[in-house]
Amino acid sequence: MDSSHLTIRTLHTASEMDEAVALQRVYWGDNMADLVPAHMLLSMARYGGHIHAAFDNDTMVGLLMGFLGADITPNDTTNAPNNLYVMSKRMVVLPEYRGQKIGEHLKQAQRQFAQQHNIQLVLWTFDPLLSRNAYLNLHKLGAIGQKYEENYFGADASNPVLSADRLQVNWWVNHPSLNERLQVDASQIPVINAVSLSPEGLLVPNKLAIADADRLRLEIPMEFVPLERINPALGQQWRDTVREAFQQLFARGYLATDFARIENRVFYIFTRDDGSYTFQS
Repeated sequence: MDSSHLTIRTLHTASEMDEAVALQRVYWGDNMADLVPAHMLLSMARYGGHIHAAFDNDTMVGLLMGFLGADITPNDTTNAPNNLYVMSKRMVVLPEYRGQKIGEHLKQAQRQFAQQHNIQLVLWTFDPLLSRNAYLNLHKLGAIGQKYEENYFGADASNPVLSADRLQVNWWVNHPSLNERLQVDASQIPVINAVSLSPEGLLVPNKLAIADADRLRLEIPMEFVPLERINPALGQQWRDTVREAFQQLFARGYLATDFARIENRVFYIFTRDDGSYTFQS
């Protein structure tokens, strides 16, 4: 498909927000409880957030929204403006336009928005078992996995898309690593979860064995969704394994710093925290 007419621009008008709601339905369906409504999108755009959209000529084909947040907790007396971030809420690209780096271009526009407003951090969450998302977020964009959330939207979320755990990634938009990624041979990094194959040829996780090393690898299935559909019990086994791995590694001071593709296999790369991925005053 010819992508020469694709452009990225911000949305500001009510009619544009109506079009953005229609685009969300492609992935999230028609239940309004699962959609960000037009009036909320308009409020985001007018009061400190942003709505970026990708267009093929005049047709909206991609969407990314974000709003301002702050790194504070209940009863925290920290000066919130010093710890502002952009919370990236949702990205949608029409199926026929996927594979053209539209998501990457939308995220780079979001990075520019943060930099223009002197904001250090963009953060969002995603299902850690979706390898394409992990590759975009950690490898191509350079975001860092720093927090793991069980049942992020609640154990009884109405939409199955919202029912699983989430990995929170932090995108430090001015961090040197975004421009100077370390060149590491991922194949030489110790793997913490040996795998085997089921009778159907599906990847099966084995017991975790976390070595004492500066970098570690965690393997996940290349295509988790069809695996889970074919064998739900195995899908749950992977959920449990990935949850345990992330929780243990984060507790031991590691960060998820990259995502590697090695032949037809995929791995998270964890690195010991050096303290540089945090708010700098």
